[in-house]
Amino acid sequence: MSSLSIKLESNGVAILSLDTPDSTENRLDQESFTFLEEFLDRLNGELDMVENDDEIKAVVILSGKEKSFITGADFREYLEFTLADEGRSYSLKVQELSEKIENSRVPFVASVSGACLGIGLELVIACRYRLASDNRHTVLGLDQMNLGLVPCAGGVPRLARLIGTKETLDMIVTGQALDPYYARQVGLVDEIVPEELLKDISVKRALELANKEIKPRRQRFGGMASALINENPVSRRMSFEKAKKQIKESREIYVNALRMAVEALEIGVSSFNRGLHVESVYFGELAVTSYSRQLIRARIALEEVRNDPSFKKAARENNKKIAKIAVVGDEHYVSGIACLAADNGIRVRIKGMDNENAGQALKKSYEFFMGKLENGEIDELDAEKKLDLISAASDYSGFKRAQIVIESEGEDLDIKQKILKEIESLSGSDFIYVSNSFAIPIERIAGAASRPEKVIGVKISSPLSEAELLEIAVGDNTSQETIGDIVEFGRRIGKLPLVVKDKKGFYTTRIQLAYFNEALNLLGEGIGADDIEEAMILFGFADGPLGSMDEIGIDLVKKGYEILYSPTAENSGAYTILDQLISEGRRGVKDGRGFYKYGGHDKRIDRSIYKLLSLHEEDSNSVSQEYIQDRLILALVNHAMICLQEEVIENAKEGDVGALMGIGFPTYRGGPFSYIDSVGAGEIMKKLHNLSVRYGNRYTPPPLLKNMAVGGSKFYES
Repeated sequence: MSSLSIKLESNGVAILSLDTPDSTENRLDQESFTFLEEFLDRLNGELDMVENDDEIKAVVILSGKEKSFITGADFREYLEFTLADEGRSYSLKVQELSEKIENSRVPFVASVSGACLGIGLELVIACRYRLASDNRHTVLGLDQMNLGLVPCAGGVPRLARLIGTKETLDMIVTGQALDPYYARQVGLVDEIVPEELLKDISVKRALELANKEIKPRRQRFGGMASALINENPVSRRMSFEKAKKQIKESREIYVNALRMAVEALEIGVSSFNRGLHVESVYFGELAVTSYSRQLIRARIALEEVRNDPSFKKAARENNKKIAKIAVVGDEHYVSGIACLAADNGIRVRIKGMDNENAGQALKKSYEFFMGKLENGEIDELDAEKKLDLISAASDYSGFKRAQIVIESEGEDLDIKQKILKEIESLSGSDFIYVSNSFAIPIERIAGAASRPEKVIGVKISSPLSEAELLEIAVGDNTSQETIGDIVEFGRRIGKLPLVVKDKKGFYTTRIQLAYFNEALNLLGEGIGADDIEEAMILFGFADGPLGSMDEIGIDLVKKGYEILYSPTAENSGAYTILDQLISEGRRGVKDGRGFYKYGGHDKRIDRSIYKLLSLHEEDSNSVSQEYIQDRLILALVNHAMICLQEEVIENAKEGDVGALMGIGFPTYRGGPFSYIDSVGAGEIMKKLHNLSVRYGNRYTPPPLLKNMAVGGSKFYES
């Protein structure tokens, strides 16, 4: 079924509707482009569109979805390209569509509500008039660089012609999507209107354009004087030099895409047609690179997990709307959850340790919504309504009617079970008990419950407002109804739910601890902390393993070790290092020191750890970066396969998404299972065998990998 449809209004305005079936997002595929091309050819050839010979006077493009206008192309189709020329031909086709829209005999009006990204924005730029709704989901941006690609529908030179060189460079280099108000300010949007009036006003503007009653009156950012200053040859050259310097200093793997997009723009501002040519050539070249294909596969895996039909089925069967939750525990966590819930219309009751603690939680909630108010994300009335949904006390009053109770009391099993029993004793209480944890298996907590089917575990990384993954650990007794309710709750607060089986804690914790363990072993062997961190940042992680441990908390990492692993000869060195750091008051960022020393915006490896840990930094040059990367990544990858074999995760796709979203595994590597596919099961098997001979059982490859190596199979066959 096509994503596009045409309806002719009685006033002569054709409504071109976008609504991709069975998806929360509108994406344009080859079928959509063919439909659009045929429509444009008939329209511009002045051929009749309807039986009663009514003439089309204008076209309004509308979306049938609340959160998505057009979020880009169906990039699954890009994986079908085997040659750069195929990608270039695709680009030339969509460039031609943009040109036909721009030069159509009737005005095209873009009526944008929801995310307008990538090729969606490129087509919108070609329209004669653009309106945007005040919908909070409305953003406009060119995000193809995040997939290692450049725009392909003429967006680079056409955008510069519309809003200017400097603003276009900013959008390319930063990858930032603009809200409607800033988009209006720079001239990308002509008008902002209330969402409920968007269609009516769009149709009205379309008729006014057709009748030549109005024409777009855009102003460049900063006015005409600013445009003259920024668009002279000297200013342009300075802007391009600055952008190229930023890109050169960037560590992003898609730096080639950024460089090529800037080159296409630089050529395009001098010669529009040459800019189009360069854009299409570069798109074709990038579309068949390995890192672009891995980025696309990672995005596909993420979308498939997000749209998992079993989650939707569970939500439909339960059909329960969560109206109130209660939270108890660490004040940072409970206030974070409270804000996420209240921001999505859910009432929250907070229990603090005492009145002062409860007040602190309320204060943090107030600061959160005031920050959103200052940023223009909400207005004063919204802020007041959301804050009114949050209340707090130093006891369990107000917990009885909560449908979900979320506890976050560190990694102490006794305290968690004590809170569970206290809440269960409340008269008339009927709730799901959710325990937030780093490593404690949910079965241990549920062992103290009178209703173990209502007990479930969750893990959300900090900061809560930015973390995308909600990992949900289920025990043998956890009911499907409970799982469905928590999945739906996670979706409602804007998180991606990932359900894992409870074996030894959470999937992401297990693979991350295997990764940390090897970093500590390397440190104990005399490899320099800087070398370890640098090697993994170059591999693609945003931070090195030692810095990540500081962020999580070295004491929490140690707790995870104690819960999931028993001390052995293989990991005794890691235990010793963690113990020594904790005994010296080095728990990481929260203490101002750990492996790093923190002060203001400064962050640097604390050289005193070498003396503390009796390590010799001069041994650092004895190994290569590739060796360090293999030691750490293969430890992580091997444990991911063990989790798949133990059915902690259901499939490789979930394992990749969990690693990407939960621990920051490099996106362009695709996740641990995609990484195995790209390197080859046989090569991974060989490396693991060599490491196991030297370092022991932690590198012993599981039977799953052995079978794949023998059969030459992959986790992702297509």
